[in-house]
Amino acid sequence: MTKQRGAIFAFIFLVGWTCVESAQDLLAQKKAAQYERIDGAVIYDHDPSTKLGDDIFGTVIADFKNDAPGRCSHGGPVCMEYANGNIAAFYANTSDHNLDGWSEYALSKDGGRTWDKYNKLPYSFEAYTRDQGNTVWVEEGLVTEKGTIVLFLTHFKIGGEETRTKLGTIRSYDDGSTWTDYETLDGNFRGYPCSTAVTGETNYVMIDSNAGGPHVLYVSSDDGRTWSKRSALSLDDDKWYGTMTTMEDGRLLAGAYTEKDEHHFYYCISKDEGRTWDPQKRAYMDKMLRDPELAYIGGKYYVQGRSGQVGEGSRRFVLYQSDDGIKWGSGIIISGDTKHPDGYSQNCIINKYDDDVPNELMAVYSIIYKGRDTNEYVFFIKPDREASKK
Repeated sequence: MTKQRGAIFAFIFLVGWTCVESAQDLLAQKKAAQYERIDGAVIYDHDPSTKLGDDIFGTVIADFKNDAPGRCSHGGPVCMEYANGNIAAFYANTSDHNLDGWSEYALSKDGGRTWDKYNKLPYSFEAYTRDQGNTVWVEEGLVTEKGTIVLFLTHFKIGGEETRTKLGTIRSYDDGSTWTDYETLDGNFRGYPCSTAVTGETNYVMIDSNAGGPHVLYVSSDDGRTWSKRSALSLDDDKWYGTMTTMEDGRLLAGAYTEKDEHHFYYCISKDEGRTWDPQKRAYMDKMLRDPELAYIGGKYYVQGRSGQVGEGSRRFVLYQSDDGIKWGSGIIISGDTKHPDGYSQNCIINKYDDDVPNELMAVYSIIYKGRDTNEYVFFIKPDREASKK
């Protein structure tokens, strides 16, 4: 056989072998992912040992049970996709269900299949090492249209009556490699930043005023550098937690929770970019809902959270789906675990920066492994291609 024919044969063999390996990798990934169909989408994770509705469903991203027994991930969580396609999921690493700890994050560079765990956020960890009586946590975050990461940080005072002492931001212009100095959001204003949204150059953060006050909306139109109060929402002052998403037609949908009525999700809608809000309304949730988190993707609305705190069927993790964000279908039990306190969660849209991969929704949430200590998990919702075109 001539050298030329031998080279051609070797090339064909290598190409064929590469295709076989790629097909085998793809098949292995499909086998690892656990898919459950819902209307217009599938729910899945990347851990073949977990099943939807079991006590544990999801891919673990903070495994304190095995890696650091006695630690707890309950604070936050916050997730977002950076402009380079990396996915970050922040949570608090604490000594119990308390404020004694710092914020850290898991990072995925392959769409959530694998995770680099336990990356400490320098500003938060350095604050903790300086003074364990004054801690700093990531409580919200967003990525602007220009790709700037904005983290909303709360300073806490521990001891006696635990209080929020400052609320501010840090930013990154290089996909989380470096961060700007801390800046207060609005002078001495304090509150619980509970949800964000981005629409073009307009960035929103919803804040629960906590001390019996209203939920308020702050807005930035300069890439997250400065923030100003735009409005107070029409949610009653006794509603707490809080969530917000941009609707299909550009309206803002915001809602919150009350322990007095866990079978309803209380919400309001703004038609003018958060300047004014329609009167508060409520939507029935058949499996109850606590600590809600909203999203819109693929022509469907989603809200996730705990299935209430008291009563039959409570303390599980539940997901609801809606065609219009107002009337919700029957809840889907994601995790059947009923221990508490856990189920703190958030979600974010991923694959936004890859035109060849359809957008998906990633949810992050906590599940107790012992006592009050939690691990952190993620799962995914993949819309049908036809539905995602709506």
